[in-house]
Amino acid sequence: IPFRKYVVEMFYFNPTTMTSEWTTYYEIAATVSLTSSVRIANLLPAWYYNFRVTMVTWGDPELSCCDSSTISFITAPVAPEITSVEYFNSLLYISWTYGDATTDLSHSRMLHWMVVAEGRRKIKKSVTRNVMTAILSLPPGDIYNLSVTACTERGSNTSMLRLVKLEPAPPKSLFAVNKTQTSVTLLWVEEGVADFFEVLCQKLGSGHDGKLQEPVAVSSHVVTISSLLPATAYNCSVTSFIAVSTMEVNPNVVVISVLAILSILLIGLLLVTLVILRKKHLQMARECGAGTFVNFASLEREGKLPYSWRRSVFTFLTLLPSCLWTDYLLAFYINPWSKNGLKKRKLTNPVQLDDFDSYIKDMAKDSDYKFSLQFEELKLIGLDIPHFAADLPLNRCKNRYTNILPYDFSRVRLVSMNEEEGADYINANYIPGYNSPQEYIATQGPLPETRNDFWKMVLQQKSRIIVMLTQCNEKRRVKCDHYWPFTEEPIAYGDITVEMVSEEEQEDWASRHFRINYADEAQDVMHFNYTAWPDHGVPPANAAESILQFVYTVRQQATKSKGPMIIHCSAGVGRTGTFIALDRLLQHIRDHEFVDILGLVSEMRSYRMSMVQTEEQYIFIHQCVQLMWLKKKQQFCISDVIYENVSKS
Repeated sequence: IPFRKYVVEMFYFNPTTMTSEWTTYYEIAATVSLTSSVRIANLLPAWYYNFRVTMVTWGDPELSCCDSSTISFITAPVAPEITSVEYFNSLLYISWTYGDATTDLSHSRMLHWMVVAEGRRKIKKSVTRNVMTAILSLPPGDIYNLSVTACTERGSNTSMLRLVKLEPAPPKSLFAVNKTQTSVTLLWVEEGVADFFEVLCQKLGSGHDGKLQEPVAVSSHVVTISSLLPATAYNCSVTSFIAVSTMEVNPNVVVISVLAILSILLIGLLLVTLVILRKKHLQMARECGAGTFVNFASLEREGKLPYSWRRSVFTFLTLLPSCLWTDYLLAFYINPWSKNGLKKRKLTNPVQLDDFDSYIKDMAKDSDYKFSLQFEELKLIGLDIPHFAADLPLNRCKNRYTNILPYDFSRVRLVSMNEEEGADYINANYIPGYNSPQEYIATQGPLPETRNDFWKMVLQQKSRIIVMLTQCNEKRRVKCDHYWPFTEEPIAYGDITVEMVSEEEQEDWASRHFRINYADEAQDVMHFNYTAWPDHGVPPANAAESILQFVYTVRQQATKSKGPMIIHCSAGVGRTGTFIALDRLLQHIRDHEFVDILGLVSEMRSYRMSMVQTEEQYIFIHQCVQLMWLKKKQQFCISDVIYENVSKS
């Protein structure tokens, strides 16, 4: 044997000595075997390690070689532990601990914490690794499973689940419409989660004797109260309720379970039949490993059993277990014929911002080949999410494009006195943001027949900001209706009046101030219209700072207002998705030193189809992140450098 031993060396940052150097971990005597192994223990969690093996020769002095090949990896983090949970004013305050007092986070490869609250809606928030508290805006009236996950570049570990039950909140924006001498129609907007509402009307100024009737329980957001006294003032209230908590059972599972029981009974009946036949002198031919084999051939020869029976019995016994197996998979929404059927797709690719330049160069090789691979994966997101409401005959005319339809679970529902099917429909979806699970509403450019619904959505959602990323006409094609007044003269859109208070034009965008009025309610809305962005494309290469300036301007206004921000282009997916991604990444990079653009776009596509519509837009997001990080590295204030006011003379 030419070599005396193998030396296993380890390189890592030692938090005790505050140094990084190669140190010998283990020595293995050389043997004739071509393979050797060693178990390495007592590694630090979420820590970066390099290992190499050096071969040492016999003789004096010893010579070593072949140490150029190394292997690196990051150890898994330990699971965090949730220590306290408090709910106040629709905000959930969560605190947790990680490891013990000696755990070093500052030098670990921990990227961030992912805080998840899963109820009827799933709400996620990424928290920088230096903070072990989070504030989540959770809709009241639901039961949530809370978890905190420690995330590294290559692994994660999740805490034990914490169950939190939130009481329902009263409805908001109660309106009284269609008042007559003896009746009134009430409609309201649901705050959080509620299964039904209880409506009670009482004479104003009277005590308990003033009740007209028992409270009315309704499941919708509109009700007409009749049998009122003329010329009498009433105080009407609406209370939210959630149903008594019961275990949710997938109805498919129930059906398939019943079928399974019936199938077992049929098998039992078949076995009983075989036993009876056996008692009538059936011969048992042989026993095999799978069970007892019944000799049907003798019955066939004697004419007691037709040949077709033999085939039918064995076919039934062979196919029944596989049918049951397949039915159970389908009952749990698993498709065994899909290449992704046995595992849930979760696209994610976190990248340290320090390595982002080299990452971009690698992705751009061979004509952006790796970008193309990632974007092809994104096309699989959301293919199985239903959009039944958009396919209703009454709603088809409300869609600008037949292939861009809102998912049912995340679509915005209008509150309407008309309880006809489709009256609550608008082509719009809630999109989660950096601060709230419903921070954005992504919608299509209004059509002439839907602009009244658009303003109704603005009012009911109490949105203070509209971002328009298209022009009304592009390349001689209508991309969006001119849904706002041309002058300062107020215009009525259904029951809502819109007045343009002011308008300011800049080089690449315009900003407008609207005041909308409905009944006795008034609401101010800012309208930001970016006009230099081509459809299905991206701004020119030299316009990246312009679009980031626009994103930052909108974000500054958003921090001063409440309610979801309404974003639209023409279809409400391409430019709209790119803007939302840039706005979220702008806030994320402020607090973190990593990004996960693939995971972000994947998440958006799970709420509205085709968000970030083209590969070109997907690459443009990476280029903008590169610019954001460059400015942050230069240690300048972002608002002074990237986002200086371009209108200054």
